[in-house]
Amino acid sequence: MHFGLSWEQQSLKEAVQGFLGELRSARDILEGKAELADPAVWQRICMEQGWQAIAIPEEAGGFGFGQVELAVIFEELGRTLTPCPLLGVSMATAALIEAGAAAHGYLGSIAGGQRAALVTGIEPREHEGGWRLTGTDAGVVDAPGAELFVAITDAGVFALTADQVSCTELPSFDHTRVIGRVSVDLTVDGAALLGTPDSARIAARIESLIAAEATGAADACLELAVEYAKVRVQYGKAIGSFQAIQHLCADMLVHVESARSAAWYAAWAIASDAPDSRSAARVAKATASTALMHCAGASIQIHGGIGFTWEHDAHLYFKRAQATHALFGAPDAHRAAIADDLLGAL
Repeated sequence: MHFGLSWEQQSLKEAVQGFLGELRSARDILEGKAELADPAVWQRICMEQGWQAIAIPEEAGGFGFGQVELAVIFEELGRTLTPCPLLGVSMATAALIEAGAAAHGYLGSIAGGQRAALVTGIEPREHEGGWRLTGTDAGVVDAPGAELFVAITDAGVFALTADQVSCTELPSFDHTRVIGRVSVDLTVDGAALLGTPDSARIAARIESLIAAEATGAADACLELAVEYAKVRVQYGKAIGSFQAIQHLCADMLVHVESARSAAWYAAWAIASDAPDSRSAARVAKATASTALMHCAGASIQIHGGIGFTWEHDAHLYFKRAQATHALFGAPDAHRAAIADDLLGAL
């Protein structure tokens, strides 16, 4: 069995790498040389690359590719920590794809460049032929600047416009990602309910993308550490020649390769509608989040004093690791859910 990227997927990866090299970096934003939420960056992504339309079905106005191609993009975004609202848009897109044909109009708008964000924690209540929606989500990824808000509720998936919600940007621990508080308190008609898809399938799509992004970031931490170990000299030798440093780097490599295998398999399972796609996504999210936490910490340790400074990028990856760890479920929660599923099947 061949398990790897196809020629087309490898070409996509190289194209993504080249394009990301043209955009402003996380360091530029940290030093005030560029805006974190720059509309021009999103416009370039939509007009020149079309990443927002990669996984959207052709009948809804997209390119009709699968989860694997989207995961390729997210792995490279994680590697560079390039700030852009693609994760928030992709999370909303995942819910709309699972909602079915009723959501095709909204998917077409996203394919055309409309920004979207995914909201959870909203309580629905039937009200005079429509729905009363109330609640607040205090950690919506890429909410500020979004034009469409997709809410996952117990009743199903709702589509809301920016003027129907209250959105406030929040300070973020991760300097490369925008988050916001979204509050909803309104009555909508029945047409706002797009469908009642399986929330587990939506979660699997999202967790797969987060895992791919975390894998790319973990790999970047390994690359930074290895390159520094080659040039940093102590006692007349490069520190990479010391067994303790070699062990740290070897452990990082094991974590990265484990995360990549889990993330790629989860993306393939979702694209192929495999029966184990839900558990595969949980495994990927848990494995990749853990890998990034380990690699970000080990990279700082290998860099020594400079790794703790504001001037080095190591702290950006460490902060991304902390934020990713909690995003859409901590690793322990996913492992517990997997254990419950396995034990329940006995």
